[in-house]
Amino acid sequence: MRQVLANWILGVHPYNTCFAFNWHNVRHIWRFLERTVSQIEGSNLRLADVGGGRSPYFPFFASKTSEYLVVDLADALPLGEMRPIQQRVGTAEDIPLGDSEVDIVLCNQVLEHVLDPSQAMREMARILKPGGYFIGSVPHVSPVHLEPHDYRRYTALGIKQLVQQQGYCDIHIEGNGGVFRAAALMIAMDLLLSQRKPGVSQQFNANMALLLSPVIAVLTMTHLR
Repeated sequence: MRQVLANWILGVHPYNTCFAFNWHNVRHIWRFLERTVSQIEGSNLRLADVGGGRSPYFPFFASKTSEYLVVDLADALPLGEMRPIQQRVGTAEDIPLGDSEVDIVLCNQVLEHVLDPSQAMREMARILKPGGYFIGSVPHVSPVHLEPHDYRRYTALGIKQLVQQQGYCDIHIEGNGGVFRAAALMIAMDLLLSQRKPGVSQQFNANMALLLSPVIAVLTMTHLR
């Protein structure tokens, strides 16, 4: 019952509501994806979702792809996937696909967690067909998460350099708000996450998320700049 209530109030990723702490971040991602997908020609494309786990962004690409592959660690891939998604066990640094196999590479909120981002970008460039699309996102301001595998944050200049090193052209990088949105996110996360302790992953307090959802909504809606 609590989960049903949480889904109704907070939304289900990536369609979170303004009552959810990460509304600014995921709202920007899905709006960016909607705009980007609308500009991609074709409806019989092959896509690799690198580090995609449960593939929350599959609906955005369903009308464009004939083959949707998700590459991730075995324990990150859901059992009994009912959607037309092919699961491949692998890492961003060692993708189990051949050269120039896919039209689109999707990599959302992953590069901060890989051991070698340069090797990961080389692998994603390797599997991408000439003229294909690399679509991704990375955090600039975010609390530590998925400990102990959270290694870095990126500026727009840093991610541009990483992409350029692999020979990509027509690069478009889009920021998500500014200091006000970042402040709203950090305050919300501080309210909902357990205190950080060395060697212990922070825990998200679902009960507190529901209880404070009106406060979170005020925070997010007053920081739309």
